[in-house]
Amino acid sequence: LPAFPVEGRDLNPLLQDPGLIFHPPLLYMGYVGFSVAFAFAIAALLSGRLDSAFTRFARPWTLAAWVFLTLGIVLGSAWAYYELGWGGWWFWDPVENASFMPWLAGTALLHSLAVTEQRAGFKAWTLLLSICAFSLCLLGTFLVRSGVLVSVHA
Repeated sequence: LPAFPVEGRDLNPLLQDPGLIFHPPLLYMGYVGFSVAFAFAIAALLSGRLDSAFTRFARPWTLAAWVFLTLGIVLGSAWAYYELGWGGWWFWDPVENASFMPWLAGTALLHSLAVTEQRAGFKAWTLLLSICAFSLCLLGTFLVRSGVLVSVHA
């Protein structure tokens, strides 16, 4: 058996921060919430029932996903500001953009869901935004974690 350090190698000192206990799980919870809204959108599309029931089911999940994603982005920005000294809250890094794009789509989706639920308008737009929000989560995760894009997070 190889010899392991008795006290371990420990985590990178930059990552030893209490805020990072919550930052990644909050982002992933946001992605999962958008996956549920995506599932409702696909079910509505396949059944041909783009009615208010779809919006009633998708809206709480979308709101929860948006809140989790917002909290994850805010925690990550605050950590980068005081720990890394990047000179600001936002650096326009590919990893930051990978969470920002679904957040923007989720913001538009929340507004579109409200209109669809109250006035029965924007049905196709709401369906498209539900699919786009989750697709952007998948695309961002792939681009960031596959090594295709260079990031200061890597």
